[in-house]
Amino acid sequence: MKIISAQAQHIDMVTEIFCLAFENSITFFTPVTQKVKNALREIFHLLHRVFGQSFMVALKDNEVYGYIVMADDIKKLWTGALTSGFLRKAIMSSISGEYGLTPSTFYKIVQNKLLYFRFEMTTKPSAQLLSIAVHPNHHSKGIGQKLLAEGIKHMKSLGVKRIKLEARPDNISAVKIYEKHGFHTVGEAKDLQGKWLIMIREER
Repeated sequence: MKIISAQAQHIDMVTEIFCLAFENSITFFTPVTQKVKNALREIFHLLHRVFGQSFMVALKDNEVYGYIVMADDIKKLWTGALTSGFLRKAIMSSISGEYGLTPSTFYKIVQNKLLYFRFEMTTKPSAQLLSIAVHPNHHSKGIGQKLLAEGIKHMKSLGVKRIKLEARPDNISAVKIYEKHGFHTVGEAKDLQGKWLIMIREER
């Protein structure tokens, strides 16, 4: 197995892994349909365009076992979403039903993101671990830790000294892995699904 920068052809597999790993979070808002997968695929393509080498996959025999997306500057994401026309297309596609989202579901998702933005506005700027997941068939093989270590290493190469992430308090195994790699809890945030632990890793 090797960890490399993601390529466009890996996005479909990354989307499938995301849907398997975060099924409960997705179904809080909407059933996991093909239309929803199409929407998520567009988001991952945006992340790939914006963050490039900071989007990595664990690959073996051309199969993606897991992925990690790091953001050295989250502002790049919002700039990319606006300048590429992604945000406008996403809103129009949601309203037209292309993504299979009802108006109430779309409202819940927007509300959830507004809660997140409120937190973002009150914390010190940091690089961020945006998303990390391993295919359920390949858990307990140390893949997540290898992805995290590579993500941190890449951020260091960019001169990043402070990385932030959010983890659910009941995801004890993930929290322990983050702590093993130098993250510590500095506070909490809350969205429609409950609490997040805010964890920070800082280089001395």
